[in-house]
Amino acid sequence: MRLRKTSGHHGCMVTFSFIKPPARGSLRRRRMADALRRLTAALCVGLAVLFGLEAVLAVVETEPMVVAARSIRRGDIILAADVQLADMPVSAAGPSWTGNIEDVVGKVAQIDIEAADPISTHMARDAPVAPTGTTVIEVRLASSVDDVLAGDQVRLVSAVGCEGADCTLAENATVMNVDKPDTTGALGSNDRLVSFAMPPEAAAKVMELQQAGAIMAVVR
Repeated sequence: MRLRKTSGHHGCMVTFSFIKPPARGSLRRRRMADALRRLTAALCVGLAVLFGLEAVLAVVETEPMVVAARSIRRGDIILAADVQLADMPVSAAGPSWTGNIEDVVGKVAQIDIEAADPISTHMARDAPVAPTGTTVIEVRLASSVDDVLAGDQVRLVSAVGCEGADCTLAENATVMNVDKPDTTGALGSNDRLVSFAMPPEAAAKVMELQQAGAIMAVVR
């Protein structure tokens, strides 16, 4: 308590002033709060640096992946000369990418693959094997085979020299290989030579009617 005396025209006036002492421990709490804020800020900065470093390392880190050494067309059987290993960022690698060339060599490309493109196991499938008891022959097709891949099952039909069900020459012919367009056939440059595996009796019918007219493949 502080006492102050003041003189005036009509006497004196005494003023009492009370000063509230600081709360016990308030200074300590402020110091602890400041220290906690500084610690929190330091932790945030440290975590930001750590996450940034991990992101940089993930981008920089690489591992060998199988890529196309040259352009591979859809339906081609992938050869050893078609692929090579190249270091690719780990962060960009998909779960189906492979680092083993043997995983794709000998398989059939499902899509067009450009040079330097990574090759995943989904881009290729196993090359077909002729079923037991079948024979493999080349057939000149008049129909488009852009949608036909090695391993597909198709129905071969004749466009001439038959009627109804007799036009079906092979019910389940397996596509073994699709060749380049044949420009020497009587039907022009759209003819395609395709190797099929089929039963011997079906192969005999195909070879007989192939000389008479066009044969088409019906994709299932």
